[in-house]
Amino acid sequence: MDRAVIVGTFEFVGFSLCKHLLELGSEIEGIHISKGEEDYFTEDKRLEIGRNANFYENNYTEWMESKKEIKEGTVFFIDFYDYYLMNKLSAIRENEIIDNFLIRHITELAKSKSKLVFLFPLQWVKDINRAHSRCERAMETLKENNVCVHSFYLPAVYGPWQPKEFLYHQAILGRRKAAINNREWIHDAIFIDDLIQSIVQEAEKKQGGSFLLKSSLPGHWQKCAEYLSIEYSKSHRNENLEIGNIIEIAVKCSVEYKEGIELQRRHIQSWHSRNRD
Repeated sequence: MDRAVIVGTFEFVGFSLCKHLLELGSEIEGIHISKGEEDYFTEDKRLEIGRNANFYENNYTEWMESKKEIKEGTVFFIDFYDYYLMNKLSAIRENEIIDNFLIRHITELAKSKSKLVFLFPLQWVKDINRAHSRCERAMETLKENNVCVHSFYLPAVYGPWQPKEFLYHQAILGRRKAAINNREWIHDAIFIDDLIQSIVQEAEKKQGGSFLLKSSLPGHWQKCAEYLSIEYSKSHRNENLEIGNIIEIAVKCSVEYKEGIELQRRHIQSWHSRNRD
């Protein structure tokens, strides 16, 4: 893809996606959403990609209020996943992005042959008919108006840049009171690089769709947890999801799960060694 806009560009999945697309030579407009207290990785992320001539950072409020010129073939990635995991969905202002962006610009999105790519937590499938029905209705309206829409439902994701809200991150830091975030899916996990490859590969296709991404490795989350000596209940919140017409995609593992954890460990340790007081 030649051009992309990433809403949530400094979040875990959003940033990894941004880095990957910049490496492919894409032009990126990164929309940063302030959540009050910034993730301690944010400034390092900004330094890592900020010097790239193909990257332009924009503030979410300013972007939302601006008159948008939607260029031909732009792909818009909207990262709900990270805000859900951090329990900060209010920062993305769901109603505002639906009314002031998706619906207001629906004609321009269709004429420019742009694509919408939504990144959701896997639990969103269970909540569709309850908390997130407006977003789902907006997606259907986009499709009815010939806008290509991809939606991806993601389990736990791990690797470098994983935020502190995740259990693996806490375990790597050696926190004895590490606790499972009630919003973290513990029945499957995917390494971040593999996740991004799958999302980009599917988003390149002309036809949209709804996809549940799962690891090709059975018990992936549990294997990582046991490697990190995390104690957990195997029956913890074992939810049965009715996925309906959502297509399941098995994501191949490019690295062994132990190697993925060690890559995350080295990244966290390196960051802390550089930022000691």
